[in-house]
Amino acid sequence: MSDLLKNILIIEDSDLQRKLLSRWVSKNGYAPIEAVTISDAREKILAENIDVVLLDWELPDGTGIDLISDILSTSPVGWLPIIMVTGHTEPEYFKLAIEAGATDYITKPAKEVELLARIFSALRIKALHDQLRETAIRDVMTNLYNRRYMEERIEQEFQRCRRHKSNLSLAMIDIDKFKNVNDTYGHEVGDLVIKRLANELKSSFRKSDIISRFGGEEFVILFPETGIADACRILDKVRELVSKIEIKSDANDKFNFTFSGGVAGGDLSAFETNAELLRIADKNLYEAKSSGRNKIVC
Repeated sequence: MSDLLKNILIIEDSDLQRKLLSRWVSKNGYAPIEAVTISDAREKILAENIDVVLLDWELPDGTGIDLISDILSTSPVGWLPIIMVTGHTEPEYFKLAIEAGATDYITKPAKEVELLARIFSALRIKALHDQLRETAIRDVMTNLYNRRYMEERIEQEFQRCRRHKSNLSLAMIDIDKFKNVNDTYGHEVGDLVIKRLANELKSSFRKSDIISRFGGEEFVILFPETGIADACRILDKVRELVSKIEIKSDANDKFNFTFSGGVAGGDLSAFETNAELLRIADKNLYEAKSSGRNKIVC
């Protein structure tokens, strides 16, 4: 497991129970994050990097069981270990929690040593899950996110930003005349161009932006909480930087490469589905290509 401080989300409406769990968690080297209601918990899961959830069964605005599917669908990593901490001792409750997606179950009054053992076990499972998932969601050549993961995140961010009436912008970019690069200099140099562009994208965008290799020489960038004008400005700055990169072939020939891009989104009130974002970005990319390349169309 990583040495980074682990965030434990405690979802509990009893002040006494919540503070007790928080004290135990903090005393043993974890960072407690507290939530009282389902709606509060949803916000914390989206805003914080959560490692384990301690979930009460009865909450003011619903039950912990109601929240489990939300936790599993809205977590950026696609899954989180959930330990039910509840006063229900009947076997049918245990069965219901596990079938709903909980990882573990502990009855109140919880004992500190038992709770910490369950947290340690949950973190070990999560470490293995994260390792497998990281392999599955990365593009081998560039180490950017792959298309499958990006499609999941577009859907996730689209629903989140629509729900909160936030901006969301999406850019689709494509290396100009990439076939000519392969035909002239060979596929190894073509691969080098893709890697150089990927490195530039990784170093140029914000940590909150999500970058993927969408296929071949095509990339998609997701800009959460970002209007279309800002997304276009940022992307155009990167386009200008990339156009100055010099590539050397095996024959010591030097050349530059460029990309074109299309951006869509901003205010999502006019969009019904996330597929529309991709469709409009793709249309704008086509326009950038057909009107001279090395430009961004919004």
